[in-house]
Amino acid sequence: MKDITQIPTNQLEPNPLQPRGIISQESLSELVDSIKEHGILEPLIIAQTPAGYQIIAGERRWRAARSLKLPYVPAIIKKTTPQQMLEMAIVENVQRKDLNPIERAKAFQRLKEEFFLDNPNIARKVSKSIPYVINCLKLLTLPDAIKDGLLSGLITEGHARALGGIGDTRLMIEAYKIVLKEKASVRRAEEIARRMRHIIEEGQVPITKENIPQFLRSRLDNISSDFESIFKDKTAKVKISQTNVYTRVVFLFRGPVDKRFDQLRDLYQQICHKELTPIDSEN
Repeated sequence: MKDITQIPTNQLEPNPLQPRGIISQESLSELVDSIKEHGILEPLIIAQTPAGYQIIAGERRWRAARSLKLPYVPAIIKKTTPQQMLEMAIVENVQRKDLNPIERAKAFQRLKEEFFLDNPNIARKVSKSIPYVINCLKLLTLPDAIKDGLLSGLITEGHARALGGIGDTRLMIEAYKIVLKEKASVRRAEEIARRMRHIIEEGQVPITKENIPQFLRSRLDNISSDFESIFKDKTAKVKISQTNVYTRVVFLFRGPVDKRFDQLRDLYQQICHKELTPIDSEN
């Protein structure tokens, strides 16, 4: 059995590498009540560093102990490196399910970026499958609106993974709105995602201004303006939209029938270089 030491509560410091971002007041209050009744049942894991004792695992227990003004907490002292501190903190939190999905994904990402671990190594260290790690990391690529929905509990991790499989940001948001409106199950979210992917495969995804390089945006705006300049009546509007496989140009004319015909005639003459007889001359 590992040696358990009683460490003065006021000598401990939080782990600066702690992957958990927020400790809810509700969960802390529940733990305070439990410790009042039963004491601290599981020792904290701490590291002895030049800066003092730092908590690897058990920050909630430490905060609860401070709230109760307990002078000492049970702890197991380990000699570790910064990488091992982060790894142990992640493993503990993943096993306890203390991290929300985004915190977990960010923790895995830190192992990749700060300690150059690949997905198989991360999976081995947290005792999870490689697909589990990959799917977690994909959550970081979700639009912020969907991440917020996941963090606030509007959707589950299963919903988020289904939406993330769509690939196109705009369609992800559209699918997310449908899921919220329908209060859809995960299975329904997967069905919506399949439908959105089919739209992409058919080449029907609109290309928005945000997806178009700046120089092309300017060209499209100029083309619209040039088309509109054809018409004597400045109420005529031209809208250009694009998908992966086609470009649509819409001319919008307003007003009485004869006025709209005049606008159409102006356009016809400019494009076809032919004259159209005015309506009045045909009566």
